Parts: sequence; C-alpha cells; structure tokens
Amino acid sequence: MKVLTIEAIERVFPNQWLLVRVTETKDGSPFKGIVLKASTSRDEVVREIASNKDKELFFFFSGIAASPETAFALHYLLCKPSNDQRSSPSL
Repeated sequence: MKVLTIEAIERVFPNQWLLVRVTETKDGSPFKGIVLKASTSRDEVVREIASNKDKELFFFFSGIAASPETAFALHYLLCKPSNDQRSSPSL
C-alpha cells in the first residue's frame, strides 16, 4: 500500500467516502496516509472501521456535499413562502 498526502488521496478518489490509516500528521491534522477503504457508500466504509480499531484512522468524504450556491438555492426553494400559505415552507 502506498503512502499519499491527504490532498493526493482526495484527487485520486474524488467524491468518495474514505478510510485512511494516518502515517503522518502536520499541525495536529492528518497529512499523509494509506487508503484502507474507498467507496461511494458511506456504510461500506463505516463497516471497515471495526476491523482497524488499533490504527490511527481518518474517515472523510473527498468531495463537496453541496456548493454554497446549491445550498442557497435549496434553502430558497424550500423556505420561500407560497402564494397560498405565507407561513409554511413550500415544497
């Protein structure tokens, strides 16, 4: 298994849930590590944690869940008043 920086891991495994065994920290944060599991399924990666309890692990998502623009648009769509019910969010 190859040791990579966390930044490189994010590039190699875009938009995936990752479980990394930390091999080096920098300023208290994971800096380098070995990918133990990568998947688009969060649950699949979570199950792998149990078999690696003796290691220093870093579990994270390598993509952006929603951009600020998307989050704003969703907030606007879900929270703007409808014509019929001004006090309730429209869906």
